[in-house]
Amino acid sequence: MVATNKEFQLFHTYKNVSKLEDEGTLLSPSEEHFNVQWYMAVSHKKEDMAVYLHCNILGQTEETWCINAEFEFTLKNSCGKRSTEKTTVKFTNLENIVYGWKKFISWEMLAKDYIIDDIIIAEATVKVTNMTGILKKKLRSFEKSEEEFSDVVLAVEDEKFHVLKKFLASHSTYFNALLLGNFKEAEISEVALKDIDSTDFQNLLEVLYGEPAIDEDTIEGILHLAHMYDMPFPTRKCEEFLIDFSEKPIKEKLKVAKKYQLENLKKSCLMKISTIDEIKAALAGDSTEMDVAVLAALLEKTLTFH
Repeated sequence: MVATNKEFQLFHTYKNVSKLEDEGTLLSPSEEHFNVQWYMAVSHKKEDMAVYLHCNILGQTEETWCINAEFEFTLKNSCGKRSTEKTTVKFTNLENIVYGWKKFISWEMLAKDYIIDDIIIAEATVKVTNMTGILKKKLRSFEKSEEEFSDVVLAVEDEKFHVLKKFLASHSTYFNALLLGNFKEAEISEVALKDIDSTDFQNLLEVLYGEPAIDEDTIEGILHLAHMYDMPFPTRKCEEFLIDFSEKPIKEKLKVAKKYQLENLKKSCLMKISTIDEIKAALAGDSTEMDVAVLAALLEKTLTFH
């Protein structure tokens, strides 16, 4: 899943619309969002205009991939008149389906109210609610091509990351000791890091280098490594994402706050809980997994409703 709120818009001005023959189609330029190419299509279907949203996957995917999204399409003319429809879509490699409306508007009404100077204006808002099986595009390379800007290679699983010792050490007490201290690793050109995931490490390095690598899918792996390697900066960026952008349930956020000692996240969650139902949702499940201070605060909140 994008750092961030996975929502974007597509805009296009279709020209020569009146000349579009029956079964003819006009396409908008494709745009890349979240490692997927997206574009709109409008078609002349007998007495109506059809509207569709298309996507093409870029790069690698797992055996099965799926994208769930909310799709809003707006037809406009140059004078400000508009017509909007909304729907939900589910793209998957298991079914070859496009989504939209076969009869968005009658061709007669289109010609009467929307075609001005033989153009129409289209706008789509897409909010991706879930994305699985689509491998994240690398935002920054740490491969051999970066060798001249590095002085050590970190080997993780079957990948090698070319990095600068002092930069990494400045962000981590662990790497400061490992790469600049009295360990043997300080004297060798390639250091193996055991028992971690190479994708998580790629995401962690991207955050350190200022890339927007944090999203709902990557955050747990980044937090795990940031905690393991004592890295305040990526930990703080993950906490900010959880507070300001994440749509994870508050109960899940509180669990993460306890696991990684994220005090600001804990305070944010408690401030947002204001109803009995929200308290019940936060308390659902095994209470022994909860932070004792959070449990006490929630129980205290319940007293205000009696």
